[in-house]
Amino acid sequence: MVKELQAKVLYDFEAQPDSGELSIWTGEIVTITNQEDLLEKDVIEECESTYGGPVILIPKPNGKTRLCIDYRKLNETTVPDSYPLPRMDDLLQSTKHTTFMSTIDLKSGYHQINVHPADRDKTAFVCPFGTFRFKRMPLGLQNAPSTFQRLMDMFCQNLPTMTYLDDIIVLSPTFDQHLLDLETVFLKLKDYKLWANLSKCHFACSCVKYLGLWITSCGIEVDPDKVSAVQKIPPSRTVKQVQSFLQTCSWYRKFIPNFSEISRHLSYLTKKKTVWTWTESEQNAFTTLKNCLVSHPILSQADFTKPFVLQTDAGNYVPCNYSSPRS
Repeated sequence: MVKELQAKVLYDFEAQPDSGELSIWTGEIVTITNQEDLLEKDVIEECESTYGGPVILIPKPNGKTRLCIDYRKLNETTVPDSYPLPRMDDLLQSTKHTTFMSTIDLKSGYHQINVHPADRDKTAFVCPFGTFRFKRMPLGLQNAPSTFQRLMDMFCQNLPTMTYLDDIIVLSPTFDQHLLDLETVFLKLKDYKLWANLSKCHFACSCVKYLGLWITSCGIEVDPDKVSAVQKIPPSRTVKQVQSFLQTCSWYRKFIPNFSEISRHLSYLTKKKTVWTWTESEQNAFTTLKNCLVSHPILSQADFTKPFVLQTDAGNYVPCNYSSPRS
């Protein structure tokens, strides 16, 4: 089934292809291993192409390296695929009333989709050992996420799952039902010729890490590792550092009541023509945002079968509204 979906690279035909500049290499031995591995797995093949993106070696947590291609020039001329990625709020909302969860990670997910033969030359890359092109979809192509998500949405139809790219989570209310759901999912994986990475799969859990958050039967929690990283951020000394800190905290703003009010002194510093000043007010806002995350807040999922009460208010700085189930 997966072979019926092929990655295509539609582009502006007046655009010039990448000239094939050679990057500076310092890890030839490691790269030879990567290259031979991809050749052996039939992911790449040698070619003659007017295209040729430079190669970048990305270190992985396990000490190995991932061979990636700089496709920025190709992406500039690629016609965007408008197929959307799932909204995180929608995904998390579907986890309510869940007791047992399993996460399934697809092995080299993008490489499980073939590149259309007519577009393979566009994926070519240059390295000290020659020019190669991808037979299977590589990382870095502008439309690769949309292409892969389209496949996963096809796969997940009528299944008790939710997916974001290559991360699949199976949700069930009881253990017996969970075993049946897992069997159904694995049979469909086999039908679609999709391979899972067993070492990264977790089965029949009461809580799982998903999309940088912890999902439990009680609700959604912030990942303690992420909180620890936020705690280590020093006080800001520049506007860019304030912007970076606010962007990080904004990712978790749903876990922080009155986020806009707490962060307003810091937000003011990011406005144009604002004179830089770091007083007690800014430091208090900085510390409070950190402490709110350290308190391990749990975000419960809304039950829309029950009536809600909407409360509104407005002050001198920010308007707000608060919706809660009627008790």
